[in-house]
Amino acid sequence: MADALRRTRRPIPYDERLLPLLPDGRPRSRRAPDRPDVPRPRAAATLLAIYPDDDGELLIPLTVRHDDLRSHAGEVSLPGGAIDAADADHVAAALREAWEEIGLEPNEVRIAGVLDDVWIPVSNFELRPVVGTLARRPVLVPHDSEVASIVELPLAALFDPALIGVEEFRGGGWTIRAGAYRYGGVRVWGATALTLGMLAHVLAEA
Repeated sequence: MADALRRTRRPIPYDERLLPLLPDGRPRSRRAPDRPDVPRPRAAATLLAIYPDDDGELLIPLTVRHDDLRSHAGEVSLPGGAIDAADADHVAAALREAWEEIGLEPNEVRIAGVLDDVWIPVSNFELRPVVGTLARRPVLVPHDSEVASIVELPLAALFDPALIGVEEFRGGGWTIRAGAYRYGGVRVWGATALTLGMLAHVLAEA
């Protein structure tokens, strides 16, 4: 994994099937705009952890947020969040968030590298996905009050075109159509889907 991340060409292209759509059906850009009138995005990090189950199938843990939250209710994401003043860097922030949200022990994670930053327009965060691997399947529990459950996504699902489709999502006064992964009764879209798509591209290129 580390070798694949080192060798991959940058910027890593997004999978256009997973981008949000404009009203005319064209994909929206998800790169942070470089304009003086746009506030500088806030730094955030997420951990994309990969580990084997008992049969050797590789899994990625995702969090499902509670349906009654004021923001991002019911959404599926990788563990992560804003970088705190006490965090040494993006890697430290990603490991801390994974511990706080799903109980993943930081010392069990071997950092393989990072993917490209993903801009989240609604919150103006620029999210850096940190990729880590574990030798064995960890015991995970929802630690954060915002996390309702944990879904383990098989890495192989990223390469199954039957699991990708356009979905409609609704929030506080907004509706958006976007590509999403559909697995285990959940829909994975937005920055999380784009991050997973980048990982799939890196592995396919390798």
